Amino acid sequence: VRPRRAGRVVNLDDSELRRQLTPPNGCLGSPPYMAPEQRYGADGVGPAADIYALGIVAYEMLTKRLPFAADRTDDHEQDPRAPVPRLGDSFPPLLDRVIRCALDKNPRARHSSALELAEDLRRALRASIREQLRTSAQLWREKCGPSGLLWGADVLEDALRSVPRETLGPLECSFVAESERKIRRTRWVRRLLVAFAAVVAVGGFLYRAAVQARLAEEQTRRAREVSEAIVTQAELEQGRSGLLHNEPDAPLHLSRAYQRGDRSTSTAFMLARALQPRLAEQARFSSSSGRMWSAVFSPDGDKVVTTDDMGARIWHAQTKQLLFTLAHGDIVYQSVFNSDGTRLITAGGDGIVRIWDATSGSLVRQLRREGFKPRYAVVARSPDDKLIAAIGLGGAATYVWNVASGALVTELRQDPSDGPSIAFSPDGHWLATSGENARVFDTKTWTEVHVIQGPGIRNVSWDPSGSRLATGSAKGDASIWSFPGGARLHHLHDVGDPIEAVAFSPNGRLVVAANHDGGELIWNASTGTLQSATNYLRSKILSVEFDRSSTLVVAAAASGTVAVTDALSGMPVTMLDGPRNVVKVAHFDPSSRRVVGASWDGTARIWDATSPYHKWSSAPVSDDCGLVSSLEPDRKFLAVGCRSHATRVWDTAHDQLLAELPSVSPAGGDFSSAFPAVSAEGDRAAIARGNTVEVYELPAGHLLRKIAHGAPVNTVAFAASGRDIVSGAVDGSLLVTRDNGAVISLPASSGGIDAAGFLPDGRIVAADARFRLRLYSASGETLADLAMSARARTLRMSATGHRLVTVPGFMGMAAAPELWDVEHYRRVAQLDGQGAQIYSARFVGDNVLTASGDGAARLWDVTTGQLRQIYRGGPRALVDVTLSSNGSLVVGGDGDGMLRFWDAASTRPLWAMPAHRSYLVGVRVDGNDVITRGFSGDISRWALPDPQRVLKACSQHDRCAIVLR
Repeated sequence: VRPRRAGRVVNLDDSELRRQLTPPNGCLGSPPYMAPEQRYGADGVGPAADIYALGIVAYEMLTKRLPFAADRTDDHEQDPRAPVPRLGDSFPPLLDRVIRCALDKNPRARHSSALELAEDLRRALRASIREQLRTSAQLWREKCGPSGLLWGADVLEDALRSVPRETLGPLECSFVAESERKIRRTRWVRRLLVAFAAVVAVGGFLYRAAVQARLAEEQTRRAREVSEAIVTQAELEQGRSGLLHNEPDAPLHLSRAYQRGDRSTSTAFMLARALQPRLAEQARFSSSSGRMWSAVFSPDGDKVVTTDDMGARIWHAQTKQLLFTLAHGDIVYQSVFNSDGTRLITAGGDGIVRIWDATSGSLVRQLRREGFKPRYAVVARSPDDKLIAAIGLGGAATYVWNVASGALVTELRQDPSDGPSIAFSPDGHWLATSGENARVFDTKTWTEVHVIQGPGIRNVSWDPSGSRLATGSAKGDASIWSFPGGARLHHLHDVGDPIEAVAFSPNGRLVVAANHDGGELIWNASTGTLQSATNYLRSKILSVEFDRSSTLVVAAAASGTVAVTDALSGMPVTMLDGPRNVVKVAHFDPSSRRVVGASWDGTARIWDATSPYHKWSSAPVSDDCGLVSSLEPDRKFLAVGCRSHATRVWDTAHDQLLAELPSVSPAGGDFSSAFPAVSAEGDRAAIARGNTVEVYELPAGHLLRKIAHGAPVNTVAFAASGRDIVSGAVDGSLLVTRDNGAVISLPASSGGIDAAGFLPDGRIVAADARFRLRLYSASGETLADLAMSARARTLRMSATGHRLVTVPGFMGMAAAPELWDVEHYRRVAQLDGQGAQIYSARFVGDNVLTASGDGAARLWDVTTGQLRQIYRGGPRALVDVTLSSNGSLVVGGDGDGMLRFWDAASTRPLWAMPAHRSYLVGVRVDGNDVITRGFSGDISRWALPDPQRVLKACSQHDRCAIVLR
């Protein structure tokens, strides 16, 4: 995502307008790799900005300097007419022109792509090599004019004479000058000296030629490295952008960058994430001809039936072996098994409904209407398997046959429709059809009992547990109707995008409707209240279905993607990477662990429907727990308290609920309620209840003691080790209760206590409503009384106990956290988050990580408080942030419920994954897993992609391995 400056749009060709603009505050430190159109917010920022950045990378690698100062925006950078600085005289002119073209201020004058830039660099290198060879070949001829250095008549003397003095080194020249005085005396001496001088001259020439060749080779090598680095960087950035935006070509670009030598942790992480969906494909079946129209598991899950343009096929689901080919000679639009899976019913465009023996593949019976051949598009069987009904493409009539005799029972007329549907009620008493309107027929008398007016009712679905009917229309209407009588029970949805599919859950508690723009809406079927609304496919949904447990929903989209979502929360379980073509239908197998889908690309696929990342979740407690932060970062043992709900204590290392305890009482006034506390060993819990603190034994949940205050308690915390407790109340009282029951009363504050805790060495620290930060010895003596700039809601201590961060944390308060030296009792610095509210802080090594309301994480130096890195996130607040176990990734959770990952070294965003329905308020790393806490009191565990495991598995997977070749 490229930054765009608000305000006036700049035309890069309008230099006068450019001069009138001055950078706003905060831009003096803008990145030196930013193109002019990015810096000034011009329209049309695109790939040309990336070429500009690559040009600066190449310039810096060649010259060891930037083409302009990185810490300021000077006139040279702002003036589009100013020439780009040259590389220098030591570089070939053609290479200089290539780099200057990439750095042109006008984006239209730059290279059109990174590959074009790389090709120009290669061309410049080849030209440089040819020039060096040409220079070496002509050097002798250029230097062999008459010089008068030596005299004589011999050919050897003439050759030596042709070498001027300046081509010889100082030693050779002095030697030759001395020889000139003696060379007249003896001809043979003269000849010997001439020969020796010639050898010296030629040796010097050859030495210089070798040096020049080595320099040319070095320049070639360096330029080749620059070219390769530019291409690798371009592939990496395209892959990273594709991964962040769910683009299908992301695996290809990341694989190229990885194979070109970028084996960094972040690149391997992104590649593993991009390849993971390809590993979900377990089998692929080909059509006998043309498109695939449907695919379905048998009731026992052992077989898969696919239909295509010429017939149907039965496959073994485990071995992928083709068992039978069921020829129709025309399109088979749909197939269904009978209740025990021994018979298969197929309906096709040849005007015949066929019944097959599913165990032998033999034809049992053909059902048809004499004198007319509708192109049957939809087929259904009655629950007792005695009746079969089918509708043609036009939807003008429904035909019903008796299975035993094959006789046509009735022909039901209805309104024509391009997308008809048909369904028997679970007791077989009613048959519902849809066209322009929906009609319900009594299967005993075949009389029409009710008409549901359209227009364009495309889908009907019966409640498997009763006699309710769900309908969806082309106008966006979704309703639930009761039969007999036809009364509308719930008007679920009124207007909007056309509803393409509706379905009841098997337990009858939920109804899902999928619309034209990719939205999935799930309602409570009893109350009609909306349970969840999601849009992960962002494309027309063609089919939707619940699994047998009524906990998962699978949807197939015209984009070729299949999504499995959690029915209760609406959160995605897994996104299945399908073909680049329409997926007509998708169905669960009986175990809910596999999904089969049929595509118009002529294939059907079986996918693993389980999530590669999601490992466990607890149920939400309430939609409004009122907790955004916590007194300390989430740890192994975690207490989650929601308003008017029991406090739940979790062992997050084992995903185990330890106890349910009473809820925390509100403190009242302008004081926040106390966070529930758990000891580091997980054997004690402390809950603020009115004027007391109740201490419970875990996991038994027995009340051990009560700690009494004279006013409502609004903060309580355990020591870093052991069972000592510090508690504070709104009247300013502060108590330390030892594990043996002894109580120490610390000097009271004139204002209520907002936060209190223990330092690792046993000292106590407390912040009050009068902006005072006090430190006490373990025995209760006051050690320091410091002034804060704002009230502190949470206190975060370093592991060494040398540093402390006070975080305001009160809603609407944008005051900056403060870093304190608690050894010398002084404030070190304010951690200014540029005006955004800071929600949490955490010590990580020699740094502090903060999460703020502007969606960014910031890394601060723990010694000086200086800002070291900024990790830009999404548009919503970032609530908590931490580091991965190996320190290579920054992991944070934001207000959209997204779990976000950044490269710790480069600050580049790597991936964002939906994790919770609302605010993601807590993050904890446990080895290769991430444990998250939502605003609704729910906790989830996620597995991070393991690059080595994924790459190894991918190399053994046909569809995945092709990306790595």
